Amino acid sequence: MPVLSQQDLAFFHKNGYVIARKVIDRAQAERTAQAVWAFSGKKPDDPETWYEEGKGIMVEVYHQQAMWDNRTNPRVHQAFSQVWNNEKLWVSHDRASISPPNRDPEAKEHNLHWDMNIDNPPFSFGVQGVLYLNDTPAEQGAFICVPGFQHKLEGWLANLPKGAKPKEQDLLALGTKRIGAEAGDLVLWQTALPHTASLNRGTSPRVAQYITMSPAGEKNPDARQRHVAFWRDRLAGFRYAEEREHDEVPPAKLTPLGRKLVGLDPWHTKENSYVHPMSARRRQRRRLRG
Repeated sequence: MPVLSQQDLAFFHKNGYVIARKVIDRAQAERTAQAVWAFSGKKPDDPETWYEEGKGIMVEVYHQQAMWDNRTNPRVHQAFSQVWNNEKLWVSHDRASISPPNRDPEAKEHNLHWDMNIDNPPFSFGVQGVLYLNDTPAEQGAFICVPGFQHKLEGWLANLPKGAKPKEQDLLALGTKRIGAEAGDLVLWQTALPHTASLNRGTSPRVAQYITMSPAGEKNPDARQRHVAFWRDRLAGFRYAEEREHDEVPPAKLTPLGRKLVGLDPWHTKENSYVHPMSARRRQRRRLRG
């Protein structure tokens, strides 16, 4: 059974986001959360360790085996394949986050943002994802976005006053929704949606892993080498991040699907190319006539 139903896909195209349910099981979500906590040096049962002055929610962890198991999980891949309508994808080099409950009752919600360049419309299609590693109700730092805004973005930009900076506008006023979901659920959204991790007004931290997939760039050998090197050399996804995992962990073990998603093995091989049944029958008739 497909991860996303036809109704899910219609919802995604209309609203710009969708929840892919139970792409990993709860036990795997918990294993991943434990790996993120351990790497961070914080303790899930000790609130005094949750807060560091001047640091945000991001944890610069990339290469724990549990995280690679999630990136290369067949159900995660299928969800991305469905929204891209393309199975030949590469997986991104993304990190994790721990968002503790906010301790300031007067704190205001974070403004939204885009992770793409919005200076040069029209915009191409893109997808991002966040995998919840614990149950995350709407008030517990859930993903927040402006549903359907991917259809309005270019018009909105064109109508801004001259000199106005889009990212400095009150994007929260566009009409936001917090997307709560359960451990093991994957929230997918189109890159044209303004979004963020909402302020955690709950009682427990939100723990999450970011995962993105996009069409494989197999015709670009330099891109493939960079993609493979990230996995092989256990590199951090951002230049400012400490390269801890390069020395602390071996390269993650990969399944055959994982090798394709990393770029080690090509998608375009005779073994996995699809042959339409009608084409096969036509070839058989030609052989019989010959």
